[in-house]
Amino acid sequence: MNEEKRDQWEVDRRFVNIEWNIMLGNGAFGKVYQGNIPAAKLPSKLIESVFQVSELKKNGENVAVKMLHESADRSTVLSFLDEIELMKELGYHERLVNLLACVTQSEPRMLIVELCSKGDLLQYMTHRRDYMTRLGEGESPDYSLVITHKQQFIFAVQIASGLEYISHRGFIHRDIAARNILVQGNDSLKIGDFGMCRKVQEEQGMYLSRGGRFPIKWMAPEAIKDYEASSASDVWSYGVLLFEIVTLGGSPYAGWNIAEIPLRLERGERMERPDECTDEMHEIMESCWMFNPRDRPDFTELRMQVGRALEKMDDDNYYLQLDGRKEYYLVDNEKKERNDETTC
Repeated sequence: MNEEKRDQWEVDRRFVNIEWNIMLGNGAFGKVYQGNIPAAKLPSKLIESVFQVSELKKNGENVAVKMLHESADRSTVLSFLDEIELMKELGYHERLVNLLACVTQSEPRMLIVELCSKGDLLQYMTHRRDYMTRLGEGESPDYSLVITHKQQFIFAVQIASGLEYISHRGFIHRDIAARNILVQGNDSLKIGDFGMCRKVQEEQGMYLSRGGRFPIKWMAPEAIKDYEASSASDVWSYGVLLFEIVTLGGSPYAGWNIAEIPLRLERGERMERPDECTDEMHEIMESCWMFNPRDRPDFTELRMQVGRALEKMDDDNYYLQLDGRKEYYLVDNEKKERNDETTC
C-alpha cells in the first residue's frame, strides 16, 4: 500500500472512543460500534473538508467504527485494508457513507465512517410496515411512522444519485440492497458497505469475480452465470432494491426456489408487480431488469427518470394500504437470511 497516502487518513487511536455497549452491526468478518472522535483530531486529509467536518459535528462527533473479529485470518485482514484503500480513492459524496479516518498501523485496525443514526433502510422500512399493516381503518396515523409514495421516490432518487457518482468514478458496488443503505437522522439515505465494491477495468467496464458468497437475489443474470459485474449489473440490483422500497422491506423472489432463479430469469420471468406500486416505479424496475446489460438505463438516466416522476407527485399525505398477507411479507426471517446468499 502507498504509505504516504495511507498516513493522510490515519488517526491516533487515543482519540477514538468506542461505545462498546452500542453495537451497530455484527457480520461474519467483523463488528461495527458507535464511537466518538473530536473534530479537531481528524486526520489532515479531512480537516480540509468543510462538508464532512460539518456532518461530524451534526452527529455530536459520533462515528461508526468497523473492526474485524479477533479470529480474522490474513486474507480477511488484507480484504479489510483493501476496503479502506478503496474508500479513500472513492472520495466524498453526500449520498455515500463517507470515510472519516482509519487506524491501520496497530491492532485492532479500524475503519471510521459517518454515523447514520437510524440504522439500515431494511429495518427502518420493516418497522414502519409493521405499524402500517396494523393501522385500523379510519384511525389517524402517526405520519412519522408512515412511508408515502412520494417518500419512496425520494429514497429512489437519493440512491440513484449516489450510484451515479460511484459509476462515474469507475467503481461498481456489487451489493446494492436495502440492508446496505443507511438512514440519517433527517430520514435521508446514504449508500454503505463497500466490502464488495471494486474498481473496473476502463477498457471493459467490467469486473470478473473469483467466486465466494454472493447475494444472488440481488444479482444480474450475467453476474450469476458468468461472474461478470459491471455498472449495468449494479443497475439490475438497484431494480431489486426498488422492489424492497415499494414493498417496505418485502423479500425478493418470494416463492421462488433460489436454485431456479437463474433459469427463470433467462426464460424472461420477473417478479410480479407488487401491490401499491405506481406505474412509473414499475416501469423503472422493469427497465433495470432487461436481460441484456446494454439495454438497461445507466444511473444518470435513472436519476433523471425518478426525478421527473417525483416532480409530478404532490400528494404527500396519501399513505399505503398494505396487505400483510402477501407472500413477500410471509417469508420467515431466519430462512430468508440463509436463502439470500449462495456460494458461486
